[in-house]
Amino acid sequence: MRWVIVLFFFVDALSAQFTYSGYLYNANGSGASNVAINLYRRTNQTITGFTNQQNYNRHSYYRSTGTAVWTTARTNCANMGGHLVTITTAGEQSFIYGLWPSGWIGLTDEVVEGTWRWVTGETYSYSNWNSGEPNNSGNEDYVQFVSNGKWNDLNNTQSLAYVLEFEYLVTTSSWTLYKTVYTNSSGYYSISEAYDPSKEYYIELVAPTRIQAYTTSDIQGVSNIILGKTTRNGLSFHMFDVNDDKLITVADKYYVAARKAGIFSRWRTAPDVRIFTTTEYNAIKAATTNVRTTYPGVSTYTTSTLTSGGTLNLYLIAPGYAGAVTY
Repeated sequence: MRWVIVLFFFVDALSAQFTYSGYLYNANGSGASNVAINLYRRTNQTITGFTNQQNYNRHSYYRSTGTAVWTTARTNCANMGGHLVTITTAGEQSFIYGLWPSGWIGLTDEVVEGTWRWVTGETYSYSNWNSGEPNNSGNEDYVQFVSNGKWNDLNNTQSLAYVLEFEYLVTTSSWTLYKTVYTNSSGYYSISEAYDPSKEYYIELVAPTRIQAYTTSDIQGVSNIILGKTTRNGLSFHMFDVNDDKLITVADKYYVAARKAGIFSRWRTAPDVRIFTTTEYNAIKAATTNVRTTYPGVSTYTTSTLTSGGTLNLYLIAPGYAGAVTY
């Protein structure tokens, strides 16, 4: 029997990628390379693009609010660590149909015509076919349940809602470190993950350890400010007030020279590296006075939950350096 179905076609967001990117810059605007970006992840029991969670026999179930062809629905479910629902008992059938009116299920005979298999490899024994089904009318290798709860075979051109099943009870997990990415030579970093609406992410940046030695160029940088060869602004103090006297004098030049010579291993109070937002950096650079107290920076920067397609640019200021810094 051929069922008349109203179809809604749309771009399948679940086949897309979760992306996030940005740049880390040095105080002079050059890219900060080889800096670690920590990506944290958790699973949330509320899944964007799906109905509220429903549980049966210690399994969790969701129905998509959008539509997809069967093969895409199968892939989407697998990418989330679940699968298209497998209905293996009358009790499970009653539970599913009691919640939702229709949708794809994980049954197919695409490998061998007439040999029906569940996507999980479970034994195919229970069935709930509608009268006259399956009839393979037009190469129908995939199965939906319809308005009376009965099953009907369809081809892979129909775009339907589908039921996602997890073999466990989905709970909101703790945040854990998922992966670390590094900036390239331009200071650029990027994150790309298979889109999974049950996953949430945030970024943590810890001020990196510098490995670059101080050079004569750094000494010359502070000298140029003292001599008036370089315009003095708020950024000058963040970069070269290394003795923390709220001035830039020959004493700071000697401090930088002493660090270069290995006489000092740290600044008097200034941290080796601080992190600033773009807004903070621009305000510091635009200032004509010392604004270190107003914009002290942080040693660890943590985002809120990320939105796919978003960007984040940050600045690293390492006092005493005139140019790019190696981490």
